[in-house]
Amino acid sequence: MTHKRALRISVDLAAIQHNLEIARIRSGGQKLFAVVKADAYGHGAVQVAGALSLADGFAVVTLAEAIELRQASIDKPILVLQSAQSKQECDAFYEYQLWPVIHCADQYAWFSESGHAGELQPWIKIDTGMGRLGFQAKEAARLLSTKNVLSWAGAMTHFASADEPESAQTQNQIDRFANVVQPHLIAHPSMQLSLANSAGVLAWPASQANWARPGIILYGSNPIQTGITDAPQLRAAMRVSAPLISLKQYNAGDSIGYAASYTCTEAMRVGYVAIGYGDGLPRVLDASATVYIQGEACPIIGRVSMDSIAVDLRKVNDVQLGEHAVLWGEEHPVEILARAANTISYELLTSIKGPRAYS
Repeated sequence: MTHKRALRISVDLAAIQHNLEIARIRSGGQKLFAVVKADAYGHGAVQVAGALSLADGFAVVTLAEAIELRQASIDKPILVLQSAQSKQECDAFYEYQLWPVIHCADQYAWFSESGHAGELQPWIKIDTGMGRLGFQAKEAARLLSTKNVLSWAGAMTHFASADEPESAQTQNQIDRFANVVQPHLIAHPSMQLSLANSAGVLAWPASQANWARPGIILYGSNPIQTGITDAPQLRAAMRVSAPLISLKQYNAGDSIGYAASYTCTEAMRVGYVAIGYGDGLPRVLDASATVYIQGEACPIIGRVSMDSIAVDLRKVNDVQLGEHAVLWGEEHPVEILARAANTISYELLTSIKGPRAYS
């Protein structure tokens, strides 16, 4: 028999729609690929895409993710960021009318040799400084100049440091991208361009082109934590909570959890919440980690266990067994726990496990 955990994950689709509108306002008239990779950052790709009727298209990483959307009757353009992983996958891009992002020589050869090469809408990815996927500038320029059965529908790049508004890296990447593509726009007048990710949408007007690719901001998390004076009013889309399953009274000197890593400094009440690293909560948290109970931020104490965490209840009164503690949500931003885990909100949102409810 499978026993369901009492963890609750709720997703507010109206919040995601609100955040898409924020992205549209900030994007300077660009079309928007709503990024729904990694199961829409843990929010549910099919449900999110179904709710985003005002998106101009969607972006995913894998062919399987794209097919899942097509089979759910999502008929808008779908950009597949890692494209085909074998020659055998190429025909599926024609069958499902997907836009492949070609980022390496093997993919270029596979798609060029496919039976539907002239009927595809491929995008070329240019590595302008991310140091990840994409053609180096010289090779990208050569491919853009080469007559081939492939007709480039678009060119794109990805930023390495757009979440650091004071860094020169992003402007350098914008300039490198322009140096590669501008000479070829005469030969490819219909070629579309895409540079801006979420941070680019918020902080880099110079990255505005034909398409932007907002991701994390759709889900209510701002990737820019410093150096931005006009932060948008994003709404958190995910709320995670779990019930208190035990309430105990301890004395000064008593220890809590594995390795006795926390020692009570005074008599105190401690609650145990039914969530742990088995549910996708980070195992390592610093002393700033809190949950939200009755309007108060209550510290997580001791080590995170597989199935539970201990919480200092000295700030709250009359807490009852079964009452839910909020790990993150509108009232307790996910960034609080992300900082305590020395990570980013993306990791927490995509790692948490459990059934989702939608509103």
